[in-house]
Amino acid sequence: MTLFVCVKERMDSFDVSAIVREMQEIVGGWVGKIYQNEDEVAIKVRKEGNKIIFIKNGKWIFMADSRDESKEHPPTFAMTLRKYLNNKKITSIEQVGFDRVVVIKFSNSYALIIELFSDGNIILVDDDGKILLPIKFRSWSHREIRPKQEYVFPPARTNPFDLSFESFFKILKKSDKDLIRTMVMDVNIPGIWGEEICETAGIEKNMPSSEIDEKDALKIYDSMNNLLSRLAEGNFEPVILESREGYENVLPFPLKKGEGYRAIRFDSFNAAVDDFYFKNFYARKETVKNTERERLLRQLNQQQDAIKKFEQEAEKKKDEGDAIYANYALCEEIINKVKEGDYEEKRNFVKKYVYPELVIELPYDGRTVEVCMDVRKSVAQNANEKYNESKKAREKIEGAKEAIEKTLDKLKKCKEEVIERQIKKSAKKFWFEDYRWFISSDGNLVIGGKDASSNEKIVKKYMKAGDRYVHADIHGAPSCVVKAADIEGNEMEISEKTLAEACQFALSYSKAWNLFGSGSAYWVKPEQVSKTPESGEYV
Repeated sequence: MTLFVCVKERMDSFDVSAIVREMQEIVGGWVGKIYQNEDEVAIKVRKEGNKIIFIKNGKWIFMADSRDESKEHPPTFAMTLRKYLNNKKITSIEQVGFDRVVVIKFSNSYALIIELFSDGNIILVDDDGKILLPIKFRSWSHREIRPKQEYVFPPARTNPFDLSFESFFKILKKSDKDLIRTMVMDVNIPGIWGEEICETAGIEKNMPSSEIDEKDALKIYDSMNNLLSRLAEGNFEPVILESREGYENVLPFPLKKGEGYRAIRFDSFNAAVDDFYFKNFYARKETVKNTERERLLRQLNQQQDAIKKFEQEAEKKKDEGDAIYANYALCEEIINKVKEGDYEEKRNFVKKYVYPELVIELPYDGRTVEVCMDVRKSVAQNANEKYNESKKAREKIEGAKEAIEKTLDKLKKCKEEVIERQIKKSAKKFWFEDYRWFISSDGNLVIGGKDASSNEKIVKKYMKAGDRYVHADIHGAPSCVVKAADIEGNEMEISEKTLAEACQFALSYSKAWNLFGSGSAYWVKPEQVSKTPESGEYV
């Protein structure tokens, strides 16, 4: 049985790696409001709805659905973040090596560096790598964290992903410590996972490291690499381990020896960390009842996120099918060349080939679409397979909607009330969520009607000067409006790229979608829209 000395207080490098991998879903999102409560920072991100990057300085980083917006007069650090990051696009989120350091980069080339070790720090740096402001001023002999200083990363620790067996074996042989301490201190494997590796390899964790022979060292190395591969591939099975005293640990995948603990499973590691942090740390400050209602609200948010992911998958697979048909002859030629083993002249289209999977990049609709094809199948079969995958994703949406209805029914039956609470766990509902909607790549809100009544309403009530009206050139297609603003009402221009995305959106909800045919769409200014035809229709 694995025993935890105390409740987990901070993330380890495994946790950071898993969280950063899941946070890739908000890359491309736009920064909204930023809040700070002492050493906690919350950054709103707009991308297919709202998410929050929540940072507990030196200890935690994860995505949350909502957090307390608290202070009317935010501290200087929060105000500085707002000044430089508001309405900026997130361009990347990365872990530095295998250390507890996360770098979030933005479209203005600024970066937010989060140090999750020791006393921690959150540092805003400019496009030249100079520090604008840290949440804490710090000085060491080898680096200084102060404004106008060049940011220097802390000394890098061993990255176990980069270790060859020869290097790993040398570390063991040179160590004067036992195996588990060598794994933690020299190989940079967190203690709990070092024990898991030893357990899986069948090697006693307390034996002197230098006495391990090559055969046993290889067992340990293979066990470590199997665990690291799961981490790299995102093959997570997130759990919270709970004892009679409460939540003890949160992990990206279960331990082999976790007897004595109840494993509570989650759909994502972020959701698990959010729940763990809320129960163990916020709950200490707040008197919270109605835990079942909280669980249902989290479940509801997860189900809503699932629908958005299915919608994205449906759109993606349809795009791939369309791209294949639009480049039918080219695809056929590439497949034939690949089968013959001579595709050098088409090398610029081929991104990867491992039989039978062929990944190619195809020109489509003014952009490049990456498509994975099976060389054993014909071009038509590959395209139809993409369309079938798109339809399956649409079918999953219906199942998710039914699950949401059941969750809402259960919420209505929950009669316990929260006595004291500052944290708003339920997601804010926006007016446009009553319609079809999405956020364009440039951040514009685009809405579409679901029926004749909602078609009429979005035009009469929500279409304003500066907006654009979009419609598929097919009878019965929805009315769509591209707002000259983001979801929070901040004014912004409408680009050609956004208009193209809105036209695709309008077509995807038209009859052309069901027929898998082609179609066209157009856009006009509000003053060009005639409201004289039948209700729900505009020309």
